[in-house]
This record gives sequence, structure tokens and C-alpha cells, in this order.
Amino acid sequence: MIIDMHAHFLPRAFVSAASKGKPWYGWELLRNAEGQEFLLVEERGFPLPPGCEISDPEERHRLRKSSQGVDMEALIVIAYMWNYHLETKDSIAACREVNEELGDLQKSYPDHYRGLAVLPMQDPVAAVKEMERSVKDLGLKSFAIGASINGKNLDDPTVLPILEQAAEAGVTLSVHPPMWARAGEHRFPRYYFANSFGAPLESSLAAMSVIYSGLLDRYPELKLFFSQAGGWVNYGVGRFTLRYYQREDARPMAEPPENYLGRMYFDCLIHDPESLKLLVSRVGADHVVIGTDFPAGGDIPVEGGAPRWIQDQDFLTGEEKDLILYKNAAGFLGLGDVAG
Repeated sequence: MIIDMHAHFLPRAFVSAASKGKPWYGWELLRNAEGQEFLLVEERGFPLPPGCEISDPEERHRLRKSSQGVDMEALIVIAYMWNYHLETKDSIAACREVNEELGDLQKSYPDHYRGLAVLPMQDPVAAVKEMERSVKDLGLKSFAIGASINGKNLDDPTVLPILEQAAEAGVTLSVHPPMWARAGEHRFPRYYFANSFGAPLESSLAAMSVIYSGLLDRYPELKLFFSQAGGWVNYGVGRFTLRYYQREDARPMAEPPENYLGRMYFDCLIHDPESLKLLVSRVGADHVVIGTDFPAGGDIPVEGGAPRWIQDQDFLTGEEKDLILYKNAAGFLGLGDVAG
């Protein structure tokens, strides 16, 4: 069995509005002369990869199964559409529409889809209310949040209380970089550095912000997942540990930062075997999961993508491969014992 913890979709409410030539909370769909589609909002344009729409859930599942062996997807809304830029009332409404779609998919196709609900993170009160509604009314028990919220790190006083409420509620959190308002984006004008540097940088800042907030000291059972293999932190954590011992202002948490990495989950999108070896040695095979970034283009560039890549790694044992392919994700998503 294979569970993909990092797969994207385009909200059906947006697709419906776009088919009528109408915007969805300011978002519009445009096509250029070559037929390429773009999402446009507030004069910002983002290329739309083909395959994001889930017009036929069974057909999408057949595609994922035949091309990569993926049995289940944990669905994250396409990362342009966190909608943290909206006024709170509009963000609440957009989140409700997305989460109701996810609830429908999860209920109708329980063997193929799990929904990672979204929250109006720019408003802590509204975010907690939508979290409670999603759990109670929709059966959604895992949530996707941006690695930063309108430029604020996850330890910001306006953001951290939402994570604390998630821990209190016993839900899990998946952290994914935003596609705009990224750290350092003015330094990435060329070479696709906005993604190659920008996405891992956001994941790194998010993971370390959580560690340094002391959240995992207060809530050791909280499960957090970071895409892009957590960015750079698993490879540069020694520098953080150095400062932890050198500086009083660099140790607000109870233990050295490296001690927390093995309590977080990371996808395998690190793209080279040597880095994968280090990731597994650092956090353990029991905290690495499959991520493909489907259909956004960040997958491992081999036939069969990330699942096949993991299966082909000789340094992993059969049990370690099973952990990465599905067992860890099943535990994170609360699926119980899942047969391979």
C-alpha cells in the first residue's frame, strides 16, 4: 500500500465559478494564447499545473494507482489558495467550501482520500471555530496550514494559539509553504530560486519556529508534518545546537533543537539518495512519509516518482520502506492498522 501525504487539488467551488467566467473570492482563471492556464488574484498570476481538478474522484484514483501505485491521497488545497490575504469573513467562507468538499470526498471515498482541512489562520478565533466545525460536522481530523501566515512565523503570538488549540483537540497538522509572501522572495528574481530556495526555506523556518516556541514541550503528543523534507533544518541543525549552548536567548525550549526533529514527520522530497540517508538517520524511518507534490511538479524525477524511488533505495530495509510508504502516514492520519 502507498499513502501520499503531499498531493494537491483545486477547489470545486473555484472550478464551478471559473466555468461560468466568474471569480471565486477574487480568484480568476485565465488562459494564454498557447492554452496554458493561470490563476489570477490581486494582479498576481500563478501557472496552474494540469490535473489539479478532481472532477472525477474515481478517475483520479485510477490515474494515481496506475502511474505510481498510490492507494490514498491526503489532499492539500493548491498552495496558492490558503486565502490568508482575504478579509476574515471571506476567508471563513472559502475555508468552509473547501472543507465541505474534503469532507464529502473522505466520506464518499474513504479508501482513497483523506482531507487536510484549511483554516482562516489570519484570525485565531475564526480558525479555532472552523477547526471545531470541521472535526464535529465533517469528520476531518487533520489540517493543512501555511508555513507562514502573511509573513508571520508559526511562533507568532497571533498564530501559535491556533496550533495549541489543535494540540488540545488531538488533531494533526501538515505544514506547507505558501506560494506568495515568502521569506526572502525579493532575493529570488531568477532561476526559479523562488521555489528551489523559497519553499525549503519556508519549511525550515516553520519547523524551527515550532521547536523554539516550546510547543512540543507543552504538547509532546502533537503530530506535525512538514513538506520538502523540512527544508534545510535536518542538515544544518548543528549550528542551531551550537547557539543553543552558547546563547541564553537561543534556548527558550527545554532541550537542544536536534532532539525535536525525530518527533516531527517529513516527506521524502529531498531529491537525492545521500540527503535521504541523512534525513532517515536524523529523524528515523518511522518519521518519513511519501510526498509527491502531485500534480505541481515537485516529485522525484524518476518513473514512478517518490514511491518507486523509496522502493529502490538499497539502504532501507523492507520494514523501513513499509513505514515510509504507508505505515507512518496511516498513523498520522488516524487510520489504525492498515494492511500493505
